[in-house]
Amino acid sequence: MRTPPKLAVPFSAEAVTAEVRKLLRAAEVGSLVPTPKARILACARLVETGELDLAEYEQTLSEKASDCFYKAMKKVLGLLDRRTKRIYVDPQLHDSRKTFVTYHEVLHRIAPWQHIEYTEDDELTLNLGCDAVFECEANYGAADILFQCDRFETEARDYELSVASALLLSGKYDASCHSSLRQFAERNHRPCLLLVLKPTTRANAGGGMSFFISHSIPSTSFTVQFGDPFDRPFINPDHELGKILNNGQHGEIALSDLKGFRRQCAVECFTNQYSTFTLIHPRDVAPSRRQVLFRLPV
Repeated sequence: MRTPPKLAVPFSAEAVTAEVRKLLRAAEVGSLVPTPKARILACARLVETGELDLAEYEQTLSEKASDCFYKAMKKVLGLLDRRTKRIYVDPQLHDSRKTFVTYHEVLHRIAPWQHIEYTEDDELTLNLGCDAVFECEANYGAADILFQCDRFETEARDYELSVASALLLSGKYDASCHSSLRQFAERNHRPCLLLVLKPTTRANAGGGMSFFISHSIPSTSFTVQFGDPFDRPFINPDHELGKILNNGQHGEIALSDLKGFRRQCAVECFTNQYSTFTLIHPRDVAPSRRQVLFRLPV
């Protein structure tokens, strides 16, 4: 049975975070939120051109890069050229995506063990599940720069467990909805689980949709209490969660914890143009200091 891919965390995560902390201190980020990109680029001694015009580099890349490294230019979303100390980012990307790609290239630059003359990144290397060592490190470091290591995590402690809380912090940190929801769930001290889902083309009786779990992102305390309650890659319409996904944005399901007790869990769904996100947490979590007063659009 195929299992959903897990988010990749490099073995060198502590070393990556240490380099990012040095960068944040050097850039005098202090209490500034969102992360000031101009300061980060200045400290990394890089220039962001804001566009991906690789025509003048194509010949050089094709001559110097190995066959396995050189790829079709139209698929490249970001490039770091160490010769000119420049970062090139696809201008067609959403602003928050541009920022992540930029910080991905910055990590390639500041990690002293990554001595690469060129790096070119596409959807594969920028995928958070990528397990190629240098690319995994760059993705992890980009998130650390964006969320300022544990600052986002510390701030999230004060907010209620909800999609609205994650989206509020998303705006504050100038991050994408996807990356903020992932960070909110993965680093939360309370038990919660984020499922990133994609609708399938499977035809079901009654017209309901089935969903593929592309990522399952639990907090540590959720895994300790519940293990992996969604150990199959698909959610079908007749499943308790499938009914919520097909009929509305909110609901409640019962999950068995590792002690065998059935616990009622809140379910909240959010959809952007790419994926459906489902945040699940036990109903009996401790109350939060801050509640987000706005509601998600229906």
